[in-house]
Parts: sequence; structure tokens; C-alpha cells
Amino acid sequence: MQYLQPFLYFVKKPKTGFTNVLIGCLAPLIPIAGEMVLLGYRAEVSEELERDPDLKEHPDFSLDKLAAYLQRGVWPYLSRLLSYMVLLTLGAIVSVLVGFGMYQVVPEPLLCIGVGYLTYFVCFILSNTLVWPMEYHAQITRKFAPLDNLKFALRFARVCWFSTLVAVLMHTMFSFVALFLGMLLLCIGIYPAIVIVQMAEQHLMTQLYLHYLDEGGEPIVRPEIIAEPRLDDDDFEDDERPKRARRVD
Repeated sequence: MQYLQPFLYFVKKPKTGFTNVLIGCLAPLIPIAGEMVLLGYRAEVSEELERDPDLKEHPDFSLDKLAAYLQRGVWPYLSRLLSYMVLLTLGAIVSVLVGFGMYQVVPEPLLCIGVGYLTYFVCFILSNTLVWPMEYHAQITRKFAPLDNLKFALRFARVCWFSTLVAVLMHTMFSFVALFLGMLLLCIGIYPAIVIVQMAEQHLMTQLYLHYLDEGGEPIVRPEIIAEPRLDDDDFEDDERPKRARRVD
């Protein structure tokens, strides 16, 4: 696993890296829709990263494909939203119970609040070990199927739960540093920092998925691609061929 490269590959892409970051900065400024667009783009990035042995090559952000990004990003957005609503609500309940339990043993309010917050942080980290693969499954399958996402996340956890936990912890640590540095740049740097953090999550999840496959995990069933009827070769010039396909859910 690589932990530093996920925070560098997107920015360091020759010629277009900085431009991609600037375009990506628009996403946090547009509630919900901007996040969906970025998730759709991230899905395409993962597909290209999977094909590159060095895990660096990825497509540029294209403004002409905003509608396609938005359409593809709806399902992972809903998957993540639903997952966090359930898991973090459970985490909050557990944290409150632990805090009250601690107060019964040591009646120190500040200590109990601290223990409660620490418990919630642990629950947040553990939640991400499930949310990441669920979101990834929705990105690749291009559909909203919460039960299928959960089944994949559980299979994923059985195969490489420890690697996922370490990746989530490393991402959390480096993200804190990136966001803190962004805040130091008159707070303007927070927007590119957010983009870099999200693209790093996608890179790490792609690495984890490849590791999962190497360990014998069951691959995600991708949408079937059926080619449209081909035209005769004489209908094209300069040996160009149409690139047409439609997806079957």
C-alpha cells in the first residue's frame, strides 16, 4: 500500500494537475450537486488507475462531461449518505452510553466527555472501513443497491479488514495535515485541500480493491457493455472507428 502518493498523484499530473485541482475546487462551492459531480469523476479516475501498474494515470476533469459525472455520482452519494446516517447514529448512541457508563465509575464530567468523543472517533474510523467499499461498489456498478453494497463491504472486510483500517487511519492523519495547511493559506487553500483529500480517498480505495482481488476476493460485477451495430468499414475515413456503447443495468 502507498499512503503518500494518493495525496500527490492528482496534483503532480504533468501539465494538467493544477488545472484539475482548480476545477475540482468548484465542487465544494455547489451543495450536493458539486459533490455528486466529483464522485462521478472519481469513479472514472478509479477505472483508469486500476489499469495502470504505477497507479498514476487518470483522466483529466472535463467540463464537457459534467452531466455524465453528475449522473454517475448520484448513486455513490446516496449510498454514502445512507451509510453514514445509520453508522454514525449508532456510533453516537454508543459514545453516549460509554460516556454515561464512565461517569458512573469516575464522576468527572470533562473526563467522561473526552472518553465519549474518543469513542465516537473510533466509531467514525470503523464506519469508514465499511462506507468506503460501499461507496466504491456504488461507483463501479452505477446503481443504488444498499443491500448489495453492504454485502460487498462485508465480503471486503473479511478479506482485508486490517489493510482497510490502516488505510483509513493514514488517510485521516494526512487529511488533517492537508486541511490544516489549507487553513493556514488565508483559508483559501481549504478548497484545493478538500479536493486533494477526496482524490486521495479514491486512490486508496482503488489500491484496497486491487489488494482485495489479489487476496482472492470476488470482483465487482460491472455493468455489461453491449456494442451498437457496427457500420461497414467503407463508411469511415482514415481508419477511424466509432466508439459507441450502451450500458445495461
